[in-house]
Amino acid sequence: MNIQPLSSCNQEISFQLSEYMEDLSKCGYFNGAVLVARHGQILLRQGYGMANFEHEVRNSSSTKFRIGSIAKSFTAVAILQLQEKKMLHVNDCIGTYLPNYPNGSIITIHHLLSHSSGIPDFTSFADYWGTTMKLFSPLEETMRLFRDRPLEFEPGEDWRYTSSSYILLSAIIEKVSGVTYGAYISNNICCPLGMNDTGVEEGRTILKHFASGYSVCKDIIPAEYVDMSLHLGAGGMYSTVEDLYLWDRTLYTDTLVGQASRDMMFSEYTPYCGSYGWVVGSMLINHKSRKRIGHVGSMNGFVAYMNRYTDDDLVVITLSNISMTPIGIINDHLAKIALGESLEGPKPVSPIQVEMNEMQRYVGVYVFEGDMGCTRSIKGNTRNLIERIATMDAGSISVGRFYKLFDEYGIDNRSSMIVTCEQKRLYLFMPKNHGAWFKYELVPIARQIHSTVWIAKNIDEKIVFNIEQNGSIRLIHTDVQGIDRIASQVK
Repeated sequence: MNIQPLSSCNQEISFQLSEYMEDLSKCGYFNGAVLVARHGQILLRQGYGMANFEHEVRNSSSTKFRIGSIAKSFTAVAILQLQEKKMLHVNDCIGTYLPNYPNGSIITIHHLLSHSSGIPDFTSFADYWGTTMKLFSPLEETMRLFRDRPLEFEPGEDWRYTSSSYILLSAIIEKVSGVTYGAYISNNICCPLGMNDTGVEEGRTILKHFASGYSVCKDIIPAEYVDMSLHLGAGGMYSTVEDLYLWDRTLYTDTLVGQASRDMMFSEYTPYCGSYGWVVGSMLINHKSRKRIGHVGSMNGFVAYMNRYTDDDLVVITLSNISMTPIGIINDHLAKIALGESLEGPKPVSPIQVEMNEMQRYVGVYVFEGDMGCTRSIKGNTRNLIERIATMDAGSISVGRFYKLFDEYGIDNRSSMIVTCEQKRLYLFMPKNHGAWFKYELVPIARQIHSTVWIAKNIDEKIVFNIEQNGSIRLIHTDVQGIDRIASQVK
C-alpha cells in the first residue's frame, strides 16, 4: 500500500485522530483497528488492544476481523458484474435461477438487493440464537430456514432489512457462475484488487492473524459460537482495515463494474437501506450536510462500520472484536475530526470507595421516564428478579434466556435497565447494539451530597445515582453520544 506524505494540515488532523483513538484505547473503550483516509492520503491506520486476550496478541492494521453485513456490498458488486456480462438482470424474477422457489415469479433480484422482497430475516427467528447459528448449514439448508415462511409484505410494496435476501443472492451467484460464492468473490473481486486478507469464511480453514471475537458479561468474555457456513453473502466475510481501504478506492473506478452499475448500486430505492448492499444518506459535519455511503456489520463478537463520504473523498473504517463497542459513534467522531470538528476523547479517572450498603441501595429495576406506564404491569418482588439475573450465567444471558424472566415479571425490555451488585461490584444490565443486552461494570469516581457518579468500565458512559428527598432513587444515564436519560427505581 503506497503511503503519500501528509501536508501540514493533514498532519494536524492525523494527530487529532490518533489522540482521540488513544484516549478511547487507554480508557478501555476501543479494541480493534481503524483506518481514516482522505483524498488518497491515509490519516490514521492503527490497531488497538488485543486480537486475542487469551494469548495476549495485539491488534494491528493487518489483523483480520469478521465484517458482518459489510459483505453485502461485495454480493451487490458480484451481481452487477454478472449483469454486465449479460448472465442475469436485476429485473429478472428469482424463479428463473431458483426454480420452484416460493413466490419466485413475483420476487426479482432487485427486490433482494434493495430489501423490498418481503422475505423474513432468518436471523430474527426465535431459534436462531439458541440453535440455528451454532450448526453447520450448507447454502440449501440455510435457504430452507425461511423458504416456506409467509412474505411479510408484497414484493416491492414495502421494505424491511433482511439477510435472507442476500442468502438467495449468494445462491443465484453460484447458479449463474457455476462456482461457489466464496470462489466467485475470491476470483472476481479480492484477487484482482490484491485484497489478499479478505475472503468468505466457511469456518473450517485456519486464518492467520485472525482476531477472536468477544462480548461483555461482567467482564470481557468469548462470544457465542456461530458456524460461519450459515452467512455467506449476507455476512460471512472477513477483512482488514487496509483491504477495505482498497475496496473504497476501487469503488471510485471502473475496475470491477462500470459507472452505470455503480450508479445503480448507490441509488436509493427504499428508505434507509434500499441501495444495493449499501446505506446511502447524509450526515451534518462541521455545519455542512455530507453525503455518506456506508454499512454497519455485526457478527458474534465483532462489529464493523465502513463509511464513505464520497463528495469529500473521505473513508472511515472501524473494526472491533468486542461486540458491545459503539462502533457507529466512534466512526462518526472520526469523520467529524477528519472534516475539521474539534472533539476530545475520554480521560482516565481514579475510582473512589463506596460502601457495600450504599451499593445495595442502588440495586433494582429502573424504568426510563416517559415509559413509567410500564411499571404497572410488573409482577412480584423485583428483588427476586434481581437475584435471578445476578446468578444467571453468561451463556444464558448471551442467548437471551433472561427474556423469559422479563415476561414472568412483566418487565418491558425496551424501556428498562437493571442494576445488580455482585462480589462487591455494581453492574448495569441494559440493551446496546441491535437490542442485545450486556452486563457491564460500573466504577464510582465522585461523590456529592445526595448522589454518586459512576462510569462504565467497557464503554464511554456515565451514571449518576440521585437519592431523592423521599428516599427513592433516580439515575441519570449519559450514553456515548452525551445524551442524558432519567430513570426511576421501581419498588
